[in-house]
Amino acid sequence: MKIIEAISDTNIGGAGVLLINRLSNTDLNKYPTLVVVPRGSALCQRLEAIGVDYVEADCDGDISFDLKAIKIYKRIFKENTPDIVNCHGCLSARIAAKMCRVPIKICTRHCVFPVKKSDRAWGFFNNYISDSFIAVAYAAKDNLLELGIDEEKINVIINGSRALRKIDADEKKRLKQDLNIDESTTVIGLSARLEKCKGHEWFLQSVKILSKHGMNFKVLLLGDGTQRQRLGELCREFGINESVIFCGFVEDVSPFMNIVDININCSIGTETSSLALSEGMSLGIPAVVSDYGGNPYMIKHGENGFVCKCFDSSEMAEYIERLANDRDLYAKMSKKAYQRFCTELNAEAMTKKTNQLYDKLWRAYRRAEN
Repeated sequence: MKIIEAISDTNIGGAGVLLINRLSNTDLNKYPTLVVVPRGSALCQRLEAIGVDYVEADCDGDISFDLKAIKIYKRIFKENTPDIVNCHGCLSARIAAKMCRVPIKICTRHCVFPVKKSDRAWGFFNNYISDSFIAVAYAAKDNLLELGIDEEKINVIINGSRALRKIDADEKKRLKQDLNIDESTTVIGLSARLEKCKGHEWFLQSVKILSKHGMNFKVLLLGDGTQRQRLGELCREFGINESVIFCGFVEDVSPFMNIVDININCSIGTETSSLALSEGMSLGIPAVVSDYGGNPYMIKHGENGFVCKCFDSSEMAEYIERLANDRDLYAKMSKKAYQRFCTELNAEAMTKKTNQLYDKLWRAYRRAEN
């Protein structure tokens, strides 16, 4: 069984990290895999590091459908004769796989979007060209059903992350000193691209409320994006610029997450199963999250964190204060967060379920052929 994973990302986003996490835990002798990426993709270096073969396609990246790319993908598929093609978005590759009569064609759904009437035509087309779908959250499954995808084709496999490395007390102390954070300060972390769909603006409203209440805290914003300037202006406008640290894009988030006490996800769009949340849970960090997409599945309200309504800055601030002020509650939620990571939200569990699906689909295909 030969597998091709096709991904159109040029930068390293959630889908790319997910793929790297899974392939890092895959027996490549049993599941020989080739990854197709756009030329110059940042994923190439990471694929090399884990010993996974890849091909750079001479097509535009970061777009799902490109008519010119279909011919390029067809050539790659004909040269490599895969048994399974799993496309992470990448509609052009799915069309090419259908045209090349690849035995098993899978679409992995990483995002959740509002469905318009016009989208259903694409949904029916995707249903036609794909044999199976992987939804990385139950919210993604619901989204696929809205698009008209056959339910029996949909398999929910929750994103799993690798456990973040733990750092020792001395390293924590040095990092806090570098960031001008004293030991009594509650550290609030948000790891996400600085884009509108991630909801930073209404989260900063919560930070403004916490500041007015006199809470001793610092916020670490890990990530970069088009909203960097706008968010900096808001911090100055709200009078919280001394409390918010823009860390930019961080290649290794482990040291920063080791000093975070409370993890935040305030997404208002696209969110399925956040890797930043599962990474935080690997260190036992409780979270306060919006009720968008897959967040309520990952964070069980009152168990390993709190879930609040999107845009409700007051409610988010209230939950952050409760976690910061109630040591017993924090300890219980921290324990539950780590347990949640160990039982389901880790890369090993995700890899096992994905490979089991590949085996199941391949056996069914072989039976049908015979």
